[in-house]
Amino acid sequence: MIEKDLIVYLLRECNGLHPFHISRILALLDMEYIKKIGKKLTSLDYEKTEYGLTSNKLAEIIKELPVEKIEAKPYGYLVLKEDIPVNLPDDVENTLNNLLDEICDLNDTELNLRVLKSPLYKDL
Repeated sequence: MIEKDLIVYLLRECNGLHPFHISRILALLDMEYIKKIGKKLTSLDYEKTEYGLTSNKLAEIIKELPVEKIEAKPYGYLVLKEDIPVNLPDDVENTLNNLLDEICDLNDTELNLRVLKSPLYKDL
C-alpha cells in the first residue's frame, strides 16, 4: 500500500508532522500525479469543502502505523516510534522531495490555500 510508505516517508523526512500537514502534502502529491498521468497516485478518499479536505482512509492508515502523538503548542504532531522500511519508486520519491522543497516554508494557511486554489482540487 503506497499510502503507508508515503506517510512513513513524510514522518521520517520531516521529523514528525500533524495529520493536517500529511493530508495537504498527499493531496498536493495526488494533484501532481493527476497533472503527470491523469490520475491520483493514492487511493485516499478526500472529502472536499471550501475550507479544506479530510480523509477517513488517511486516519485509518495512521492508526495502523507505530506513531506517537507529541503534545506541543499550538498543536501536537506525530512521530514514528520505530524505523520502518519504505519502498517508494524513484519517480515518486523524487516528486515528493521536489514538492517538499517547494512547500517547506509555507505556514498552515498558505499550505491549505495551495491545495484549495489548485485548479486540480476538484479532481481529487
